[in-house]
Amino acid sequence: MPREARLYSVEFNTANAVIARRILAQTGVDDRVTVLVGTLGDGGETIRTLRRKYNFTPGSLDLVFLNHDKKAYLSDLELIINAGWLHPGSVVVADNILVPGAPAFRAHMRENDGTLWHTTEHRTHAEHQSVIKDLVLESDYLGTQTSSTGTQQT
Repeated sequence: MPREARLYSVEFNTANAVIARRILAQTGVDDRVTVLVGTLGDGGETIRTLRRKYNFTPGSLDLVFLNHDKKAYLSDLELIINAGWLHPGSVVVADNILVPGAPAFRAHMRENDGTLWHTTEHRTHAEHQSVIKDLVLESDYLGTQTSSTGTQQT
């Protein structure tokens, strides 16, 4: 991560956020990493906080890493897109696509490959073992989508 970069982590569990902040302080990167307690699916509170307190503006996200409730991957990504925070070239990385699985997210990326996204599937294994196969998706945001009328949408 470049020195001028900032990392924001949205953590649902307060106790986990406290532990993360302690680790970040011990490693000396707490001035560049912010851990916010919340969830994007909370009716807009976390999104408002990210906008107002942390100055999330259109096109401001270069990387999004999804590694939380797998059922929320697609809805959270849609919230991020609707907020306008991605720009062409933003990258979305999603972990644990097969185990426990995020089938709706994977289907969305496949259906929109070449229009809204360019997605690469990386074969891996589920955490802490080498037997159960899993996938990590790396999706480059193209920023445009062709509508059924043939016009470009961003």
